[in-house]
Formats: sequence, C-alpha cells, structure tokens
Amino acid sequence: MSRVSLRPGWGRLAGVFLLAAAAGACAGSPTAPSATGSVLSRGEAPQAGPPAAGDSLGTVNALGATRFVAFGDSITWGVTSSFDAAFLFDACGGCSYPSQLDGLLEAAFPSQNFTVGNFGVPGETARDAVGTGRFQQVMASERPQGVVLLEGINDLNGGRSVTDVVSSLQQMVEIARLYNATVLVSTMFQTCRSVRPNGEVRDNSREQIVPLNSAITAMAAGRQNVYVVDLYSAFGTNCGPDGGVGRLGADGLHPSTTGYQAMAATFGTALRDRFPVRGSFQ
Repeated sequence: MSRVSLRPGWGRLAGVFLLAAAAGACAGSPTAPSATGSVLSRGEAPQAGPPAAGDSLGTVNALGATRFVAFGDSITWGVTSSFDAAFLFDACGGCSYPSQLDGLLEAAFPSQNFTVGNFGVPGETARDAVGTGRFQQVMASERPQGVVLLEGINDLNGGRSVTDVVSSLQQMVEIARLYNATVLVSTMFQTCRSVRPNGEVRDNSREQIVPLNSAITAMAAGRQNVYVVDLYSAFGTNCGPDGGVGRLGADGLHPSTTGYQAMAATFGTALRDRFPVRGSFQ
C-alpha cells in the first residue's frame, strides 16, 4: 500500500495523520453567480505555495479555523461497496472521511473544538448541487470558515463533459468565496473498471479522471483562498487486482475503509497547511 507523504517536523499533527494513513437562504445573503466565466474571487497575488520543508517558520500549535463543511456526494457521505450476490452498498458510519477528519483534528489540537459537517448526498451531481441551490443553502446556514469540495464523478458517469462539470465546481467555488470561506477543492482519485456478478461492466469514467483533475487545477489557479487538494496522488493510479492500491471497494468507485482513512489524512494535512497558527496559543 502506498503511504501519504508528510513533511518532517510536524510534531503531534504529523503523528496523528501518519497513523491514520497507515491504519488503513437567509435574508440579505449573497446570491449565486448567474453564469460562469467571471472570476469573482481572483486576486492579484499568486496563490501561495506549501510551507517550506521542515516548517522553518516554526511548529504549528493550532489552526486558525475550526468550522468546516465537507460537501459532495456518496463519497463524502460515506459508502462502501461489495460485489456479493446482492451487490450491496452500505453506509460506513464512522468511517466517512468527514467523521475521521474531525477526530484527527481534535486529537492533533486538543485545546480546540472542531466541527466538520458532513454534507454529502448520495447520487448527487455537481450540476444539481448548484441548480437546486443546495450548496448555497449550506453556505448560508453553516457559514463555515473552510469548505472541502469533492464532487463531479456522478456527472461524468451520467455523460456530462469535463468542461460542464468544472463549470459547476467553479460556481460552487465562487459562491463559497462570496461567503468568505476558504475552499479546498479536491481532485478525483483514479476510478477503475469493474464487473458486477451479473456480467454488467462499469467503466466509472476512468479515462476522464486525469482530464477532470487538470481542468480543476486550472480553474483554481490564481484564485484567492482557493486551493487544490491532490487526492489523486494520495490514492495512486493502480487499477489492478488490489483495486487501486487497496483503497477502492469492489465497485471501482467508492473507497474502502482504508481509502477513507487516506482521504481524512490527506484533507487533514491540507487544512494544517492552510490554517497554521505558530507560536503561543491559548
């Protein structure tokens, strides 16, 4: 199994995340942009890179944000798959990445109280998240300081183009920035071809994952307080007998319990990179 790479010198937080990876609309609210294309959150300064190796600025003792929203589809909600006679999909309960992420943050920074709201809806498309107003409703009600956004695979599986998917993601990013939330938009991990017991083949849009991720990265580039989390690299690209380095279930789409652990660790590291508080904290 490939491991999530963590920088040295991260102290307590690094230990917690490494263990996790190894173990497996209100009045007056802003309105959504009417169309894509205008970059409402673009700043003149380039997007900042990751912290210097070895944390030369000092140890991270706390995070500067504690209220987060995890938004997406069944992969955010938390579903595991198995190819048995019934082709079952089961809610994984505490194994969902938002639940595990909350636990990692609490363990790493015990003096702080974190909230990672799970706003995953199984079967939802990115188009529906925007079109129904669900994303804006969540932003208006929760007012999070940070948003972890992972959505779009259901759009691809429904025949929607990469360009259309990223257009919906862009609208969500712009809505989040209107609410002054930092956005961590995730790449999609590599999906794999799978075959049901009845012989039905599922492609899971596997050939479109790399183009999708390239388009997501281009969309986020240069936007103020918008960052890409590279979940693709964290999972690996092997669709062999181990089903994506052991991190995908039998359907080639939903993560295994080990995959959800890797997601939590990867997003935890990203939050630590984007909201570091160094020096004294009380």
